[in-house]
Amino acid sequence: MLSLSLKRLGGGVGRRLCMPIYSGTSDSVFKDKHFVLRKINQKYENVLLFGDVNKLRNTAIELIQNISEQSENSCNNNSYINDKLKKYENSYKFMSEKLEEGNEIDNDENKNMVLKSELNKEKNITKKLSFWQIYSMRVKKNIHLLNTHDFSLILQSFHLYNKDTGVYVMSIKYVDDQIPNMNGTSFVILLNIFSKRLKKHSYDEFFKKMINYIPNIMYDLNTKDMNNILNIFYNIELNNPKICEMFYKKILSNINKEGAFIISSLCYIFYKYNFEYLHFFERLKKRGLCVLNDFDAIEFYKFIFSLYKKNICIKEIINSKKNDIMALLPKYNEEQKLFICDIFGIK
Repeated sequence: MLSLSLKRLGGGVGRRLCMPIYSGTSDSVFKDKHFVLRKINQKYENVLLFGDVNKLRNTAIELIQNISEQSENSCNNNSYINDKLKKYENSYKFMSEKLEEGNEIDNDENKNMVLKSELNKEKNITKKLSFWQIYSMRVKKNIHLLNTHDFSLILQSFHLYNKDTGVYVMSIKYVDDQIPNMNGTSFVILLNIFSKRLKKHSYDEFFKKMINYIPNIMYDLNTKDMNNILNIFYNIELNNPKICEMFYKKILSNINKEGAFIISSLCYIFYKYNFEYLHFFERLKKRGLCVLNDFDAIEFYKFIFSLYKKNICIKEIINSKKNDIMALLPKYNEEQKLFICDIFGIK
């Protein structure tokens, strides 16, 4: 009975009794682990739980698609932001490249179908405060993994929903380092957001660096982009005339494709930059005469006022518009009305 050795009673090295037990309910190193089933906090039912790059990008697309559809329903066709959103939504090439990296989908038609379904789902999205807090935290943690395409989408989603969680100021250093990797679309979107979200004159060096990068993205800018860039830098009081010199040749090469709104806006912003190349204004005038009946009251005022201030002959414009000008007068303020009445000889 007592002849059993201690080795057999207790077990030796390699015996089962010496093997670790990984049970939370056993007498082991895990015995102090207590698992409590707690009620789920309902505030977090719709929170972004996984903050990888693909999930962040898809979330941004859903948010942007939702706000874009709301803007279309309000018929805000002149919104430059909507144009840039549509450009992103229709830019299947960019998104297809991302899908190819993640899912290795080789068929182009399948890529487009997947993208369209991603963009069209969850049309009416409502997000709680908890979502924006977690979304912001995930973006900040993963910002080093994002390229400029993805980040401009994500930052646009915060901007359109007017959510400031510190993500704008925090991202300045990242964007500053990524400027050499930007294309035209991401450049314009980020410039537009930062010009509205950052304190004026606090980041002038950052914006000057963006100005210096413009020649590298000229190939990717259309006339609307160039018009918007000029207005942005004018509004933040960095209206460097060399920007006009970069843009005017490309604008002239595409001027015959533009409508009344762009012609009026270009004429006015180049006047405010004090651009001295009068042939440019002559070309704007020529195109403006072709779309003269498409100007609304404010567009027509900006167009004719800018030409008048640059000493461009406006007699032909006055003769073409004299029968319609009375209908526009009620839409002007006193200063605008005084100018219009003066050049049209209205008393």
